[in-house]
Amino acid sequence: MTEHESVRAMLALAAAGALDPEEVRRVEQHAQGCERCRRDLETWAVYTRGLRKLPQPSAPEGLVQRTQARILQERAGAAARRRSELFLGALAIFGWVAGWSFWTLARAVTGGSLNVLGANLMNGLTWSLVSTALVWMTAATAALMLGRRREMRRFL
Repeated sequence: MTEHESVRAMLALAAAGALDPEEVRRVEQHAQGCERCRRDLETWAVYTRGLRKLPQPSAPEGLVQRTQARILQERAGAAARRRSELFLGALAIFGWVAGWSFWTLARAVTGGSLNVLGANLMNGLTWSLVSTALVWMTAATAALMLGRRREMRRFL
């Protein structure tokens, strides 16, 4: 980028007073020698003066307090969701460990054979399929119950 292009990119900021003193000096030096940039700088200065004369909207009363309260509420909600997610993860791990432990204990007690409806439940594959089906049914029931609970809260 050439010096001319660089200064042209800063003209509006210079007119608005948004540059540091070194950049203002650089723009003014360039504008003294460049007719086009001097005209554009003057045009931007006219716009800036006009904008300053416009009425400034004021923020509604209590906006900052409401915004801060909303942010705190959102953060608390996010923290609660994180705790719930961690709790559900811990429950899943606990369920897996409890299932595996029960299977190990049941195999030891039954001698490795527990036939129910012609299927040996102590077989690892059969145990996995049956316990997975039970877990999914339990999860579906829990999801339905939580959904109804949420609907009741909304209703009340």
